[in-house]
Amino acid sequence: MAITTLTVTAISVASLYDAAFTQHRLRLVETAQSQARLIESVANYDNANQGNLDSTDWQAATLKQITEAHRQFKGFGETGEYLLARQQKGNIIFELTQRHADVDKPMPIPFAGKWAQPMRLALMGQSGVIIGLDYRGVEVLAAFEPINVLGLGLVVKIDLREIREPFIQAGLIALAVALLAIFIASTIFSQITQPIAQKIERQAETFRAVVDTTRESIILIDVKGIIQFVNPSAESLFRYATGELIGKDVTLLMPSAHRAAHSHYIDQYLSSGVGKIIGTGRQLLGVRKDGSHFPMHLSIADINLPQTRLFTGVIMDLSEQQKLQREIMETPVREQRRIGQELHDGLGQQLTGLGMLAASLLNKASKPEFKLAAQLADGIQEALSQVRSLARGLVPIDIDIDNFNAALQNLAKEIEQQSRVQIQLELDEISALNDKNAVMHLYRVAQEAINNAVKHANASLISVTLKINGDQGELIIIDNGQGMHSPTETGDGLGLRIMRHRCSLFDAEFSIKPGIKNGTVVCCRYAIDRIQNNVSE
Repeated sequence: MAITTLTVTAISVASLYDAAFTQHRLRLVETAQSQARLIESVANYDNANQGNLDSTDWQAATLKQITEAHRQFKGFGETGEYLLARQQKGNIIFELTQRHADVDKPMPIPFAGKWAQPMRLALMGQSGVIIGLDYRGVEVLAAFEPINVLGLGLVVKIDLREIREPFIQAGLIALAVALLAIFIASTIFSQITQPIAQKIERQAETFRAVVDTTRESIILIDVKGIIQFVNPSAESLFRYATGELIGKDVTLLMPSAHRAAHSHYIDQYLSSGVGKIIGTGRQLLGVRKDGSHFPMHLSIADINLPQTRLFTGVIMDLSEQQKLQREIMETPVREQRRIGQELHDGLGQQLTGLGMLAASLLNKASKPEFKLAAQLADGIQEALSQVRSLARGLVPIDIDIDNFNAALQNLAKEIEQQSRVQIQLELDEISALNDKNAVMHLYRVAQEAINNAVKHANASLISVTLKINGDQGELIIIDNGQGMHSPTETGDGLGLRIMRHRCSLFDAEFSIKPGIKNGTVVCCRYAIDRIQNNVSE
């Protein structure tokens, strides 16, 4: 505002000065031309009526008339002046000067000198207007005309100082007024805006405090995926120093398998407005500065402002949560195994002993007691069978890397025999997996997906594929059943929640979607190096 005010003031003063300068120049030119023509007329008249006078006498008479005519002239302005001069013996000789402060005729000026510029041009037969030095060496605006009939030069001039001085004073006054107006306006503006500014500053401080102290990691990126802001929690989570992430591509924090597709996801969302994660959330893997992976939950929001568009990512570290979940899930499994072993080793052994006693009693029983003894032996044998069956159900299947493929083959064979549904297996060797718990969860996901396809989708063909591509593994179960039609089948059903939870326990990504023509595709994608890290942790 101040710069604008001062600029407008300066331009206004400069415009007025230019207009006044132009007026002075035109007035001087008109005055010089009219005076020159008048003097020439008088000279021509004297020349025509000179009688017996020689040329010198009539020119002197003319000059005397002109001097007498200008004797009462008081000049114009403070420094305005008429000058008449001739060139004689290499000097400029002044014949007439008329100013407010009357002075004697100026001393002769060398014709070839730097002073008396306008008069020199007039004596050279030129006419016009210039800014130059007069006989005093003062810078003037001067109009000049030659008077050839008398051999004189005429100059009408005024000091530049006199032209400029009013505008300099006006400029200083305008500057003072402008500065005063700026001061008053700034004071009023400050009083009006200060409460608003304080409120904005308090809100900004509150935002900074919340962002800096929150445990969740916050990252802002632009539409090109470039990081614009990270809070201290994010820098600590990904183990980067302060400022290292600003200006970097956000794919730096992703596993290599996701980096290539990230920009495509952003472009697709910007063009269609449909996003898979934006507005909801998803469990993914993050990559720290040292290259290690960790599980995280990512929620993304779209900030669409008139000036810019940003995406906000809120990240929660799930490492401790998943570690606790694994321990919680392993606790009932261990207790279940203990109960099953006690049933098998304790009650099972006792029932076996009672069965042997019942068989001995049956051999020794008389005919009336034989039937009762036979019933007792059969009952003990049936109870023993139930206890053993219960014990087998309570003791989980012990699956590790060596028998994972065999366990899936046995599972497929049993379900085929029970349901008459064809199951096709395409299994790569997964010797790279060292986490026994991850192998067990992977088996349970396959088991749940196959059972869902058999029981709920009425599938006649199920395909189970296990692929290993470098550091990535994929378990894919595809059926040709009726597909997903109800909300529970698209993500809220108990079976789906269990599968998703099991995948999360070893940092795998779980997805379920309709097949190309019909049926359902269940996929569990995991990073092998992360599973190996779980073992070392």
